[in-house]
Amino acid sequence: MIKYSIPFLLGATVIFLGLNLPFQPFSGPRRDPVPESQKVAHSINCAGCHGTDATGLSQVDKQGNDVSIFNDWQFSMMGLSAYDPFWRATLAHEVNQYPTQQDAIETTCLKCHAPLGSVQAHLDGLPYSYAAMLQDTLGLDGVSCSSCHQQPAKNLGKRHSGNFLIDTNRIMFGPYPNPFIGPMELYVGFEPEFAEHIFSSGICAGCHTLITEALEDDGTPSGQFFIEQATYHEWLNSVYPLQGKECQSCHVPYIQDSVVIATDLLALEKRYPYGLHQFFGANTAMLSLMKENRKELNIAPNSPDTVWNESITNNRISLRKAGVIEINSIEIQNDTLILDLTVINKAGHKLPSGYPSRVAWIQIELSENTGGEVIYKNGFLDDQGHLTGRDFPFEPHHEISSSENDVQIYEMVMEDLQGNLTTRLNAAAKPSKDNRLLPLGFRMNHSVYDTVAIWGDALIDNQYGSESHLGKDNIEYRIVLNGQKGLAKLDISLRYHTFPARWMNDLFEHDSIEQIAQFKSHYQGYELFNEIIDSVVINELDLSTTSVSSPQIKTQIELFPNPGNGTGINVINNHPQSVDLRFNVIDVSGTTLHSGKMDEKISLPKNAKPGVYYFLFYNKSGLIGIKPYILL
Repeated sequence: MIKYSIPFLLGATVIFLGLNLPFQPFSGPRRDPVPESQKVAHSINCAGCHGTDATGLSQVDKQGNDVSIFNDWQFSMMGLSAYDPFWRATLAHEVNQYPTQQDAIETTCLKCHAPLGSVQAHLDGLPYSYAAMLQDTLGLDGVSCSSCHQQPAKNLGKRHSGNFLIDTNRIMFGPYPNPFIGPMELYVGFEPEFAEHIFSSGICAGCHTLITEALEDDGTPSGQFFIEQATYHEWLNSVYPLQGKECQSCHVPYIQDSVVIATDLLALEKRYPYGLHQFFGANTAMLSLMKENRKELNIAPNSPDTVWNESITNNRISLRKAGVIEINSIEIQNDTLILDLTVINKAGHKLPSGYPSRVAWIQIELSENTGGEVIYKNGFLDDQGHLTGRDFPFEPHHEISSSENDVQIYEMVMEDLQGNLTTRLNAAAKPSKDNRLLPLGFRMNHSVYDTVAIWGDALIDNQYGSESHLGKDNIEYRIVLNGQKGLAKLDISLRYHTFPARWMNDLFEHDSIEQIAQFKSHYQGYELFNEIIDSVVINELDLSTTSVSSPQIKTQIELFPNPGNGTGINVINNHPQSVDLRFNVIDVSGTTLHSGKMDEKISLPKNAKPGVYYFLFYNKSGLIGIKPYILL
């Protein structure tokens, strides 16, 4: 059995002000400073300087686009965390199932979804509940400025389940040296202080490592703990810490433009790089649902579509950078098309990551090139949003897909204390399956492996398990053609869903509960909502041949050993056009470190630092392949 070795399992919380306000976008003057009795700042106190500049002179990029911190944050999942109707429905369901544990369940959930209200209530010696949050502007502020910028360096990355620390000395930690102190002291009552740790992934760790305790049916704590999500530890078990790529590198992406970071203060030194605070992620589904139902949900009911669309678009862009599909080979043998695929995780953590409702899967359709008649389809949703052919209680991990019902689904599946499938966090005791795509550099002997482990059939998949450091999954599809000849179209896609229908079934059985009934009414039409992470299409696939060559079919060049120490790297070359092959080696910034003609062995420069590098292979026709290499 895997043993969880995270410290502070039952760590202390680290605060309540009243007035019920709906979510409203800010546009107006600066407010009075934060009262002395309040140790965290509401975002409205920051908006006066860090909201949109009506003059268009500050907080704009070189093209004049508004990149103001407050306005970008408002319509992110961070800014909307306390309003998320799926979260509210799930919380209500958990409390309904375990009423004796209501205080404990709400306390845990509110630490991350309404952190500032929770923090201030704790400092005031008060309990904090969901009902209190609904009357609390600090709680409804979501994961706002103070949630990150008041975290001190002490024990950063070592706390979890919402038990992060907040510095109560009315200091705001920021990314720029020599901050101009006066305006923040005057208008907010806080002092800005430069701190390098604000760039650290540890800022995210407190909420993106969540441990729950499995409850018996009567609500009695079992003493068995479950890792609900460990996105921070997934990042730790990757190559990216060695490369200095933090969570912020992707989710608060930096632009190199110099930006004046506060309105009405044009004498301020321009700052760069500048982090966009829209918190790029993957939850286009929830942002779309809230946009369409914002009046009923009382979430900025008069806000224009444009502000929502920008956030949705940026999340979609982020998602489409997260994974890649490669076709390794296509052959036809004995009336069977054999398709060999590789799916590569480009994210800095598992794909998907976070809340375990999220799934990714491969969808394939082979159809006649002329009439469009479908020859084969795998991984399609039915009218109710369920994946056709999915097994109960869950679909196993596949190395070979032999039929349309063998769907490759990347997911974590939870089981309760009795070993039954569950979608309830407080019932979950351990995973039955976790074959989510691993990040590049993932190691099964890493110190945090027990919190991010592989579960189920993926463990016996030699490529997935023993080559986990490559951050990819190979799968072979065997498609029976039944005598089909001629030209065909092959369409392959890697797809993603935030709240699939299977997960909703259990939740909606309790639709007499107000929050669940409301979310159910808004969910209608989202059963089929899914995003394409990557896709490959071959429009003219000749089924009359025994092998297929296509520009979409990637090169067969491998590096061995990989990872390695950078010396004596063997190049395994099976590419058909390997005459006069040359290579370049680049780092993650695109800087070329080494180049030359291809020999049997290649070595990196002696001063190369541990991390990920990319080998680019060329022949006279141009680029024929790119392969990542991990230097230990």
